Amino acid sequence: MRSQQYKQRKEAAQEAKADDVAGSAADNGNGVTQPLSVRANMLYNVIGSLSYQLCLWLTTMLVVMLSDGYGNAGMLAFAMTIGNMMSGIGTYDMRTYQVSDVRHEYTQGEYVGFRLVTLAIGIAVTIAYATATSPDVATLAATIAYVLFKTDESFADVLYGVEQIAGRMDFIGKSEMLRGVLVVAAFAITLRRTGSILVAIIAMLPVGLAVTVLYDIPHARRLMAIRPKIARETTIRLLMECLPIVIGMTLIGMTVSVPRQYYANAYGSEELGIYATIATPAVLVQAAARYLYAPLLVGMAERWKVDGGHDMTGKNGKGGFWRYTLKVIAIMVVLIAISIPVLSMGGKWLLGIVYGDRTSGYTCLLPGALIGTGLMALLGFMSDTLVICRDMRGLVGIAVMSLVLSAALMTPLTAWMGLSGINATVIAATGMGTLMAMFRVRQDDFRHRKSGKV
Repeated sequence: MRSQQYKQRKEAAQEAKADDVAGSAADNGNGVTQPLSVRANMLYNVIGSLSYQLCLWLTTMLVVMLSDGYGNAGMLAFAMTIGNMMSGIGTYDMRTYQVSDVRHEYTQGEYVGFRLVTLAIGIAVTIAYATATSPDVATLAATIAYVLFKTDESFADVLYGVEQIAGRMDFIGKSEMLRGVLVVAAFAITLRRTGSILVAIIAMLPVGLAVTVLYDIPHARRLMAIRPKIARETTIRLLMECLPIVIGMTLIGMTVSVPRQYYANAYGSEELGIYATIATPAVLVQAAARYLYAPLLVGMAERWKVDGGHDMTGKNGKGGFWRYTLKVIAIMVVLIAISIPVLSMGGKWLLGIVYGDRTSGYTCLLPGALIGTGLMALLGFMSDTLVICRDMRGLVGIAVMSLVLSAALMTPLTAWMGLSGINATVIAATGMGTLMAMFRVRQDDFRHRKSGKV
């Protein structure tokens, strides 16, 4: 019975590979499907992704500068919170799963079709949640508009996965830069002319959608076959296989958010507001690290596959999964170690310019926040590595243990160290989580080599 199931899955994988390759066969002559170097992909991904995030951050600054009072800013903040929920549900945290599917268990068309399903679920859930929690009709309308904007963004993510697999992350970088500039320009111009945050958010949707339709879809289609395929069996399988990723990543995020929420409840939201202001530059470390290692995930998945065939040496650019993982970790540690003193000095200077003396007594929190986000980036990488290994049980288990440790330490450490206790809690929980994940991946690698599964 098992051999028959294995044979069927192998035949399906061969069909999936043939389907994906067929989508790009016509373009082999002009070289559009030729992958770029890892260094070039890193550069495009980092510049493009950070540019887009910067543009979204600029909307939060512009809404204050172009509005009378803080009403519009409050509505945008509420809408962005619900919009981030939409992104989590809509993408289903499965980008790593998609790009590491080197055995072609599913076609890219099936991934695109599944994304349409999760987007529909996300829209229904977030709009229902917004309806129940919005303080007024105006905020609800702005939130629904922002959810639709994030829906388009989440759909583009599955196309970025296609381009990442093909080694053409230059398409991703250019798309995100173009999308970011157009979105922030549409938002600013509309808000200045109308003064309506609802109309400004609505203006963001057509320009983002135009980038998706006119740029992302044509480029992804030239690389692989992306016509959506929706089948009940495939949808259920992907929902179940990727659910542990959603749970694990959510719990890892809570490792950081729970100590902050506890501190706000125990000592007041004003104190937490100060911490959040100081810790803002630290987010750059986590974001930059994620964008840097993302181009390596496809290669890591290929090495994982080769190692199943007993290639333990890693010579000739093949195999050596664990050795390659350690190399990436080492590079990340070096870059994080360099960034901490640089961002500590630069962040203190920037905070002084923006906020003056109001934050001068709290800038000592920044180095600890940077260390915490650096370890969070390492834990994120190891979590993605566990996804490559298809060790969903290990991912969820480590996420649970990290959250439990965070919850156990936050009360005594914040009572002893104040705001610094938040940093200490995050450092301890994410540091231990990273070490546990490394041990688990090493075990997975050893078992995988012995199994001989390719």
